[in-house]
Amino acid sequence: MKRIELNSTDIFYEDNGTGYPVVLVHGMGSDHTVWQGIIPLLKDNYRVLALDLRGHGHSMKTPGPYTMELFSHDIYQFLESLNIDQAHFIGHSMGGSILLELALQHPGKIRSLTLISSFAFVDQPLKEIFLNLDKILEYQGFDQFFDACIKLTYTSQFQLDNQESFREIREKMGETSSIPILRDTLTLCLDVNLIDYLEGIEIPTLIIAGEKDNFTPSLHGKKIQMNLPQADIEIIKGLGHNLLVEKPEKIFPIINRFLKVQKLPPGLGGE
Repeated sequence: MKRIELNSTDIFYEDNGTGYPVVLVHGMGSDHTVWQGIIPLLKDNYRVLALDLRGHGHSMKTPGPYTMELFSHDIYQFLESLNIDQAHFIGHSMGGSILLELALQHPGKIRSLTLISSFAFVDQPLKEIFLNLDKILEYQGFDQFFDACIKLTYTSQFQLDNQESFREIREKMGETSSIPILRDTLTLCLDVNLIDYLEGIEIPTLIIAGEKDNFTPSLHGKKIQMNLPQADIEIIKGLGHNLLVEKPEKIFPIINRFLKVQKLPPGLGGE
């Protein structure tokens, strides 16, 4: 576990493995632990950096407002501070939206994008989900918010099989989460509208969506794929929003195949 100071905050991150860097960016209300099933599979061939976004996990809880541009700039500063010229990036949910913003602002930093259960616009069903989660935070508190997110993001059987684990995670996350920051983050999610800018992103992209995702249904991934010039999509049957947690062994081969075909700069495994 490491911590790096940036201009206006500090960022907590884990750094595992050696090789070409892969940066993992979690979603709203989450932290680096969402990647714990993927990291052991990636670190044999890559340097894997999993960070906690500003205001999340163990990173500094700075005052708002929070914006996609702010999160994107934090990641850019994070790379600069570690002297990383370019990396593969994998984002989950809101993390994928942040990476699309990063691709628009600093495309040279990104060798490839993998977007899991991500969104680039907010339609009415997603808007209603965000507004409902915000209302739960305001009137009921973190525990009820956490429980609502679990129902949205995991399949029913996985919820049944992991009730005790979820109780433990809820308790731990409740100790580090800030309700004002979570509400601020939900507000910024409501404003996501990147779809008209995607055609300018000339970066190899893999989109992964769960067939049973009730939070950001696969239509969001399909819409991103239609608007990105270099994007492919894989829809995973039987899985929902947090498919990277439920079945990392099923997701990893798809990601690994994609990363292996990306050409690297000279001196970093490229010709």
